[in-house]
Amino acid sequence: MALISKRKSRNDFYGKRIGIFGLGPRLGVTHIAVAVSNFLSDEAKLKVRLYEQNGHGDISRLIHALGGSETDKEFTFHRVTYVPFVNDSELLSGPDCDCMVFDLGRDFLRAKNTLRLCDIKIAVAGDAVWLKNEYDFLKELAAGNTDISNWRLFVNLGDPARIKEKEKYGMITGCFPFEPDPVYPCRETILFLQEAFKK
Repeated sequence: MALISKRKSRNDFYGKRIGIFGLGPRLGVTHIAVAVSNFLSDEAKLKVRLYEQNGHGDISRLIHALGGSETDKEFTFHRVTYVPFVNDSELLSGPDCDCMVFDLGRDFLRAKNTLRLCDIKIAVAGDAVWLKNEYDFLKELAAGNTDISNWRLFVNLGDPARIKEKEKYGMITGCFPFEPDPVYPCRETILFLQEAFKK
């Protein structure tokens, strides 16, 4: 996995806003968003808010599974605050936290306004042969005038032997490891994310 420029400050290192979206359905975007949020909270000691903008109610279900009684309200667990909606004024002004993580689902057109505000953008992809056409979007992005130096490509459960072919898009690329519990990321996930966010 490639490295980028030197660390400036705690927030510059990880980015104030991180947007995570999928190139296709059911690729584990929420799972990865929860793992990233808990990694930033545990390893970097940042105050993190995880917002849902995918329209599927995944964060509400997670809040309920974690013991929250009102799933339409924000809920803090293990130092991460889970928010089942995105408030536009909060998005623009930035609440009292070190980092905002956005679970954007797979609708890029709906997510692009939020992504525009993000310091780091993470595309989640699959590695199955029938998902190859989902990379067409990255081809367009790489061919355009978009600055993709702050983008990451996480191939969920990808084959490390095939990761080189995905580096052609010009963004930091890696195979996101098997993670059974993203609220308490395992050592392999922690090492992967340390490298993915290294400056």
